[in-house]
Order: sequence, then structure tokens, then C-alpha cells
Amino acid sequence: MINNFLLLLSKEFKLMLMKSTQSFILFCFIIIASSIFGLALRYIQVDNKISMTVIWILLFLTVITKVEKVYLEDFSDPKIQQYMMSPIALELIVLTKNLMIYLNLVIFFLITSPIVFLILSIDFDIFWQINILAALSLLSLVFISSITASIANSKSNRLAITSVVTLPLFIPILIFSIGAIDMDLGNINSYLFFLAYFLLNLAFSPLLTSFALKKLSM
Repeated sequence: MINNFLLLLSKEFKLMLMKSTQSFILFCFIIIASSIFGLALRYIQVDNKISMTVIWILLFLTVITKVEKVYLEDFSDPKIQQYMMSPIALELIVLTKNLMIYLNLVIFFLITSPIVFLILSIDFDIFWQINILAALSLLSLVFISSITASIANSKSNRLAITSVVTLPLFIPILIFSIGAIDMDLGNINSYLFFLAYFLLNLAFSPLLTSFALKKLSM
């Protein structure tokens, strides 16, 4: 069992590296979109909250696109049947895949965030705090997006429409991320909500995602 899981980790890590081009393109989109917003706001006095809102909305769109693309490719009908026949539970496969997607996105955000900070004129004094917020937010964003992607990629268009039900789950992340700017980001208590929200998603997301992949793909 342990050997099978290690093989799964190795396989998913290689897939993550192979699909890094997708992430690169998506984060180029973030840089371009940030540049457009930066030019639009160039002669307007804005605070960090507005710039943060721009970043988080772009990040939300990027995660949704990335996860849906990965799930569309990696959970096609033949592959789902292979996963279901695997000695490893589908829930564990979903968890591993989500964590690899998360790792990929976090690395690219860390690489591109200095450019985005410069474009949007965000104070570099909070650079690492914002990166921590983004890393914690991405945990929940990826796991919620996996539910959305598994439903949206189903054969039934009627059922695929129900994927919009998951959209309100993204709102608390945006609200608390922007609100965190007014908190002491040097205090670990400022990040407790994101950890708690991720643990909530961790409890339900793999189960709901695997259920959708099993049932809605039939």
C-alpha cells in the first residue's frame, strides 16, 4: 500500500511538472491583467485593499481554469475507470492531485508576485504576509475548484449547471483576505480562519469530488 502511494506521488509530481506550461501561461495572464488594472489606476489614489481585490479575483479565475483543465485531462472516462480499479482509494488520488496542483500554483505565485507588486504599486513591506495569505487561500481555492470541475466536466449538462452552487464557497476567502489587510499580519491569529476553512474543505472536498467523478461521469 505504501509503495503504491509513493508511486502515485511520483506519478502526480511528474504530471505536475509536465503541466507547468499551463500554469506559466495562466500567470502570464495575471501579469497582463494586472498591468491593465495598473494603467487604469495609475492616476487614481488607491490603497492596498483595491490592489489586493484585483489580485485575489485574478487568482480565483486562474485556479478555476487550472483545476478544470487538469480534471478534464486527467479524469476522462477511461482514466476514471483505471483509477477506480486502482488499489488506492479515489479520494486519496483526488487529494494527491489537488495537493500537486496547489504546489504548482504556489510556486508560480511566489515567482510572479514581485512583478505584480511592482505593477500595482503594493507596499513591499507586506510582501511575505501577502504570499502567506495567498498560499493559505490557494489551499481552499484548489479543493473547492476540484468539486466544481468534477461536476462541470460531467456528461450531463443538466448536472453540470449545478457546479455554480459551489461559487458562494469562494466568497469568504475573498472577504477575509481583503479584511486581513487591516489586521496585524505578523500575528498568527490573523491566519487562523484560512487554516480552519481549509480543514473544512479538506474534510468534504475529496469525498464530494470523488463521488462526482464516479456518479456524474456515468
